[in-house]
Amino acid sequence: MATCIIQGDDNFHSSSFIRAHVEYLAGDKVALTEYYPKLTFKGQQIRYFYGQRPLLKKLAKLLPHWLYHRYVTLWEETYAGRQDAIAAFMRIHKVDVILAEFGIHGSSIFPHARDLGIPLIVHFHGHDAHRDPLLEGYKNRYLGMFDYAFKLLSVSHFMTEKLIRMGADPEKIVYNPYGPRVSFYENRSDYRKTFLALGRFTDIKAPYLTLMAFKQVLTTHPDANLVMGGHGELLEVCQTLARTWNIESQVSFPGALRHEEVVPLFSQACCFVQHSVIPTYGDAEGTPVAILEAGAAGLPVLSTRHAGIPDAVIHGKTGYLVEERDVDGMAHYMRTLLDDQELCRRLGDAARAHIRANFNIDRHIGCIDKIIDEARQFKQSL
Repeated sequence: MATCIIQGDDNFHSSSFIRAHVEYLAGDKVALTEYYPKLTFKGQQIRYFYGQRPLLKKLAKLLPHWLYHRYVTLWEETYAGRQDAIAAFMRIHKVDVILAEFGIHGSSIFPHARDLGIPLIVHFHGHDAHRDPLLEGYKNRYLGMFDYAFKLLSVSHFMTEKLIRMGADPEKIVYNPYGPRVSFYENRSDYRKTFLALGRFTDIKAPYLTLMAFKQVLTTHPDANLVMGGHGELLEVCQTLARTWNIESQVSFPGALRHEEVVPLFSQACCFVQHSVIPTYGDAEGTPVAILEAGAAGLPVLSTRHAGIPDAVIHGKTGYLVEERDVDGMAHYMRTLLDDQELCRRLGDAARAHIRANFNIDRHIGCIDKIIDEARQFKQSL
């Protein structure tokens, strides 16, 4: 039997935790990409290539275009047509459990899973629990998903509370924070005067606030540097600010980076910085993977009291936390770390120990494996 992982985007910029699920979960797995109803397997949309009567589907392609459109294409767009393709896909690949990454995917697939009698596990990650304007249109579908799902996985206590307020049964919610890959624990930093920021250039990460704090720091520490890796809609804004403030020689923007390109950057920094905020439309982080990776790599983390970040960063012990939009506070702690390399090392060692003990990748994967096994046992008991 196999687990079907509905993962959404499949390019290398997609979230590392989803790639880890596909790579490390036990047993046979098949991964569907893209968004419902355009679920795709190995480059082919399953609604066009799978069906309960495959021979009839092939013969239908011999019809004139207008007949094919009237009797086949339009039917493929109905719930019955989609159900026919999904049922065939699940049967052919012997799927007996579905793991939906993100609540949006879970809310779309749950009626099909319910009608097929396949247990559904939904793993929430961030905006799928917090971006209120987006979720307003999914309210009823979420309630149906909450009712049918076998388990709901949350990556922070902050997220768990939000899911309960949205109507989820607390008994179904499992707290399952991410864990960084083992390679990050092998990092040894030289704690040079470089700050590292990695992540999407988007509203909830507010990279321009990190840049504003760094600009203040340069007035007293002109030899400091900032590396801001990632891509997104605010990248151009930050590049323009750096140019306008005449600090572009101290700030580098290497763009989106692969795992093997990211790891060396952790050995060349004194601190990891991220100024996450809740924007006006209510979005929020889960527990940012980059912060966990930085801690595992032995870097102190300077961030904000936002969503699951206080679970991962212990103020004054593994790094420092400021209130959202407190640019002056962030600049203060940046200077503190620049002035004391031994403090960076001490906080970094504590961060590594904290992440190893509480955010272990094996524990994270093991939790999902256990729930998948329980879902199979539940189905067999019916």
